Amino acid sequence: MNSCSAIATRLDDEMLLTRQAIIFPSNTPLLPMPMRTGSDVAIELGGRFLLRYLLRKRYWQFTGGSSQLQFVTPTPYSPSEAVTWLALPNPTLREFVLFLDPSQISVICGPRRVRLGGGLEYILPQGFPASARLVGWPVPVV
Repeated sequence: MNSCSAIATRLDDEMLLTRQAIIFPSNTPLLPMPMRTGSDVAIELGGRFLLRYLLRKRYWQFTGGSSQLQFVTPTPYSPSEAVTWLALPNPTLREFVLFLDPSQISVICGPRRVRLGGGLEYILPQGFPASARLVGWPVPVV
């Protein structure tokens, strides 16, 4: 039986492959992946957004953006499935999500399969500016 997360991930696979994106294997280090502009990734995603899942205690951590390495996904997951599909290091539920506009992010790598997870991830080596947030606050995920 497929979960909604499995279906959503498969649809993202199909969408990216239709756009002739290269989905890197999960064991691909960051450096061999090309650094791309957010505008290029925005076209590849067909206007979709990138999602940065958050712990409740980190609810407001990224209101000013971030200059640190970040991992994001185009795929919507429930709080419990995000932990599994994205192989998150802390098994605590991700109850909030930031919607990020890739066209506002200067450098993006990926997509790549999530190691030990199964989802897809993009890597933001330089983080993201506050202007990339579609909504100015994290949105609750239920």
